[in-house]
Amino acid sequence: MVNPRPFLIGAVRIVFLTGISISVAITSAVAQDGNTLGAAAVADGGATFRPDLAFDVVSIRPSADTALTSFEVSPKSDEYRAVGRSLGFTVEMAYFPIRMGSRDHVIGAPSWVWNDRYDFVGKVGEGDVPEWQHFSRRGFMAPNPMLQIMLQKALADRCKLVVRRVPAQIDGYALVVAKNGPNRKRFVESKLSDAIPDEAVPIALDGRMVGIVSRDNPVLHFYQTSMAAFVLEMSGPTAPIEDRTGLQGKYKFDLVRLGTDGVPSSDWYLASLGLKLIPAKISTVKIVIDHIERPSPN
Repeated sequence: MVNPRPFLIGAVRIVFLTGISISVAITSAVAQDGNTLGAAAVADGGATFRPDLAFDVVSIRPSADTALTSFEVSPKSDEYRAVGRSLGFTVEMAYFPIRMGSRDHVIGAPSWVWNDRYDFVGKVGEGDVPEWQHFSRRGFMAPNPMLQIMLQKALADRCKLVVRRVPAQIDGYALVVAKNGPNRKRFVESKLSDAIPDEAVPIALDGRMVGIVSRDNPVLHFYQTSMAAFVLEMSGPTAPIEDRTGLQGKYKFDLVRLGTDGVPSSDWYLASLGLKLIPAKISTVKIVIDHIERPSPN
């Protein structure tokens, strides 16, 4: 069954629910152990950060009104803002990609971490804004190690957060090439000269996508998109996807949505591209909270 509501994924996404407004622009995927933040090399093109990298100002206050919930990190803003959200939400943001964050991946958190609501705002210093914008512009699901390091530092300073990471395996899917190989008529290698529609939005790793805008035509249109970017867009906390296609480069293709059951292997018509999803064990990590305190006053 086709989703009766438009389905959009992109660099900026706004979802309106009853009493809740969520504005999301970016996330990250690289985590550090414990509170060792420093000048560690980051698995993102060899990026490194100075040992004292941190938000210029951090404000954490109990929410006065939790009816309106928002979240924002974008290249147009110089701050991380999570309003009316649990502190657990920011812990997830500090250690997991946005679609992989889950209470199941955080072990040992006291109940108040999930139940109490806070307004958490971290403002970026003027000298760090260009680098902040650089990472934020790269798309909704692209790794943002700068954001994670700054959040981890803020949580360690204000909440005395101490964590350790433990390896884990979870059920998910592997994206593979089907028996007859990619359908080169529908799955075309991109050229730099290819035209990209103005309405296409940035996605992970410099890809572009036009989302579903009509229930009568439930199709996502991808441009300049690698398989690494594609699986980031399609993954979720209950259905992580790992790229095992072996396909290099970037591609132009359309993907039809068949249903909304939350099962990627049946929700999307990958067969038309010569691809398929197979059940697989996905290696990941969980974090164990060894110590956390309610945030110190501003």
